[in-house]
Amino acid sequence: MPHARIDMHEALRPKMAELSAAILQGMISGFDMPADDLFQIFRLHQPGELVFSRTHPKADRTDIIFIEILASPNYSPEQMRRGLSAISEELAKIGIK
Repeated sequence: MPHARIDMHEALRPKMAELSAAILQGMISGFDMPADDLFQIFRLHQPGELVFSRTHPKADRTDIIFIEILASPNYSPEQMRRGLSAISEELAKIGIK
């Protein structure tokens, strides 16, 4: 049962449900896990509490969302790649790079 920890700025609170749904959908399709295997922790931060490069690698960002997926070692490297790719694809659908 993988679970996600998401760190983001407080200003993104209105998108929390949408982000949660996208991450869950990516985990369902990428890790082949059941839809009711929902475990997520959102931590909201004030400006200046998330420190990140605005330009690496070849980026031009003004904000960031950190998503940490914790999964047991039972998942193969291929399953992990597939899961992370699926999460990324689901987030792109809602406008998150």
